[in-house]
Amino acid sequence: MGVGDPHELEQLDFFVAMGQFAIAENGAVWVSDAQVPHRALWFIVQHLVLIVPADQIVHNLHQAYQRLRFDHAEFGLLIAGPSKTADIEQSLVIGAHGPRSLTVILL
Repeated sequence: MGVGDPHELEQLDFFVAMGQFAIAENGAVWVSDAQVPHRALWFIVQHLVLIVPADQIVHNLHQAYQRLRFDHAEFGLLIAGPSKTADIEQSLVIGAHGPRSLTVILL
């Protein structure tokens, strides 16, 4: 399932993956490189859908940090929404450093 060159993913517009758990406090979802062919996918994809089991929601970051495991992963991150940045003239750019949209589905 691995991809050696992340440029192979540049045409990927839409991706659906399982989130390991979500944090109620800030709406973030924990994901890792064990779930994807290349860790760059989390930053390259334009539209991301994360599916999280409803019983895998923790209250806050303290509880989230207690759940972090890297048994099968070398890299993980919390995704809390679409990437946003602004330049020196305050022109907002969405999707500059990650997905343009994020949808979280609780099952």
